[in-house]
Parts: sequence; structure tokens; C-alpha cells
Amino acid sequence: MQGLSFPAVTAATAGALGILQVGLVFYVGGGRHKYSIGFGDGGQEGMQRRIRMHGNLAENAPLLLILLGLLEISGAWPRWVTIIGLALVLCRVVHPIGLSMRFGPGPNIFRFVGAAGTTLVMLILSVLLLLVALPRWG
Repeated sequence: MQGLSFPAVTAATAGALGILQVGLVFYVGGGRHKYSIGFGDGGQEGMQRRIRMHGNLAENAPLLLILLGLLEISGAWPRWVTIIGLALVLCRVVHPIGLSMRFGPGPNIFRFVGAAGTTLVMLILSVLLLLVALPRWG
């Protein structure tokens, strides 16, 4: 077990997601200018999509980074931590791309892969953390 060494994978993942979040902040701001909307979505579908791109990342990233960081600090499954971190960034990049596309009323493949992939990453991280934590509890 590595112990409490610097969680480089989590740090890199957080950095990448932080840059993505800043990009989405500017994208929402650009939409506010484009649609002349100071607050809310103004009933504009394009603005709604921009807000959800930003909001979805803001809703999911904190818990995912905590789970990833705890698993990395545990020292268990170091290769999996790297693979999961990469998958997380990929899913979080693909999701807003899917939301920005208009393929009809339902979800498209990019949005599906982004959302389903993120959920799968969260489930995998949660199960792996339980496998690490439960034997050490008590």
C-alpha cells in the first residue's frame, strides 16, 4: 500500500475537469450575450442546453473526484485508478458535446455515452471503495 502519497491521477483529472468547467462557464456566458439573457434560460432551448452542460458537470464532478481521490490514496488498484480517471474525463467531455448536438428529441450517442459512462464510473469507484474500506472498518 502506498499510503498518503500525492494523488497525481486525481489531481490531473481535477485539473482537466476544472478546465472543462471554465470552458462551459464561458459557453454559458456567451449564450447569455447571444440570447440577451441576464438570468435563467429565457425560454431559449439553446440556453437551456448550455446551462445543463455546465450544471451537469458541476453536479457530478465533486463526488466523482472524491471517490477517485479516496481510491487513489488507498493505494489499491493503481492501474484502475488511472484508467478510471481517463474514462471520467472522456465521459465528461463527450457529454456536453452530445448536449450541443440536435439529433431529434431524444438522447444521442454522445450524450448517452457521456451520461451512462459517468454513471458507470461512479458505480465502479463506489464498489471498489467499499471493497477497500469494509475490511479496514472497525
